[in-house]
Amino acid sequence: MKKIITILSTFLIITLLFTGSCYARAGGGSGSGSSGGGGSSSSGGNSYHDHYYGRRGRSNPIEGIVMTVVVVSGIYGLNASQRRRKARLLHQRTKKQLDILDDEDAFWNEERIKKEVKRNYFIIQEAWSKKDLETLKDYLTPQLLDALQTKMNWYEFQGRRNELTNIKLIKQHVVNVYDSENDDEDCFWVYIEGMMDDLTIDEQNQVIESYDGVFVEYWKFKRLGNRILLDEIRQQDEYEN
Repeated sequence: MKKIITILSTFLIITLLFTGSCYARAGGGSGSGSSGGGGSSSSGGNSYHDHYYGRRGRSNPIEGIVMTVVVVSGIYGLNASQRRRKARLLHQRTKKQLDILDDEDAFWNEERIKKEVKRNYFIIQEAWSKKDLETLKDYLTPQLLDALQTKMNWYEFQGRRNELTNIKLIKQHVVNVYDSENDDEDCFWVYIEGMMDDLTIDEQNQVIESYDGVFVEYWKFKRLGNRILLDEIRQQDEYEN
C-alpha cells in the first residue's frame, strides 16, 4: 500500500507541475504552460482530472493525501517565487532605462504604459472569447491578427469554441524596451501573470478542456504614435529559454 501511495503521489506532483499546455486563451497553446494545476479535459463523455488520491496505511487514509498536498503546495510556492524574482530582476534593469527615456519622450512613462497594458489585456482576452475580430483589429498588429484569426478558424473547423471568464491580471512588469530613432519601430516586452476560467466547448455544448490556474506569458507591444499594439505572445519557456 505504501508503494502505491508513493507512486500515486509522485504522479500527482508531476501531473500538476506539467499540465496546462492545452489552454486556448489568446496566445495560449503555442507552448507549454508556466504553472500547472486547475486543468482537466474530457472525451466521449468520460472525463479525467489532474487530481489523484491515495491512502497510506489502513488506519489513516487521509495522511497520504495531506502529505501530497503539502509537498505540491510547497513546490508551487517555490516556483511562483522564482518566477516573480526573475521578472523583478529584469524589470529593475529596464526601469532605469525607462526613467531616462521618459525624460525625453512621455510615451515611455512607466505608469502610462502599465495602464495601457492593463486596459488592452482585458479588451483582447474578452474580444478573443467573443471572436470579435473588429475589436481585435484595433489592438493587434496585422501579423498577430492573422495568426489569431487562423487559430479561430481552426477551432471553428473542429467544432469548438473558447470561452474565457473571470479574467484577472495578477502582475505585470516591463522587462525589455527598444527605443529606435524611428518611433514606429519602438517596442517593449511585458511579463504577464494572469488567471481566468478557460473553457474549450464542443458543438454539443460539452466542456472538453478547462484550465483555471495561474499562467505566465510575455507580451510584446509595438508603438503606433502614442498607442500600443500587441505584436507577439510567448509562453514563459519560449521567452526565458
